[in-house]
Amino acid sequence: MKLTLLTVGVLLISSTSAFANIEENTVSSSSQQSSQFLKQQVRSSNSVGRAIRTVLARYPENTAQLVQIALDTYPEKYREIVSSAVSSQPAFIDDIIKLALERNLAPATELVTLAINAEPSYAEYAAEAACKFSPDQFNEIVRTAVLMEPDSADQIAKKLAKSYPNRTLEVLITTIQEVPLVGKYVLDALLALFPVNSSESESMIIISVEQLANHPAAMERLVQLAKERGIEQDLIGASAMRGGLTDTQASVYIDKFYVD
Repeated sequence: MKLTLLTVGVLLISSTSAFANIEENTVSSSSQQSSQFLKQQVRSSNSVGRAIRTVLARYPENTAQLVQIALDTYPEKYREIVSSAVSSQPAFIDDIIKLALERNLAPATELVTLAINAEPSYAEYAAEAACKFSPDQFNEIVRTAVLMEPDSADQIAKKLAKSYPNRTLEVLITTIQEVPLVGKYVLDALLALFPVNSSESESMIIISVEQLANHPAAMERLVQLAKERGIEQDLIGASAMRGGLTDTQASVYIDKFYVD
């Protein structure tokens, strides 16, 4: 009985090892076939970008694997590969940016630029992916994304604030500094993430007053909002002066909304 059990155990281990080898060989073979297929497409189309669009349109479920093969085979063509992959399969933007960053082919900011140019409606997802895989470039990524797609600055800021709540003020300040004309919309988007009377909301309004002090339309909206939320006028006045207004200029806004 002991001999029989030992024999069975050895057979089981051998079988498991054999299956593992078969699976590994199958994966390797599949990868080689995909690589050969991609190279054939590149030769027939004379363009890496066109080849990527063709194969991803045909096999969208294999996007990550095909992009990985393309970047490993044609690393010098990363711009074409990233742009074509994002425009063809934007839902895989996270994987595409991750694969390019893992290979150190370009800075995160350049990849965000390529991705947004390829598919502007996915700007917030491109920024989120880049921040996830290159957190040390967080502010540069935010700056790049909102400059590339200022009309989506509020959505970019909101997406990043949701993913990185502890960096909400960084997102707000960076965004407003780069695209002040949409600052009030960015603030509204971020305020929606926090309770009305929270300390976070108060801090965001006060900081926005400082950053947008020289933008009259935004200032009127901000001071009115501050009054509605019960923020002391002295705090708003001081913030406006830190932003460059004189005491007299700041008083114009304060008197309009705080003085009955």
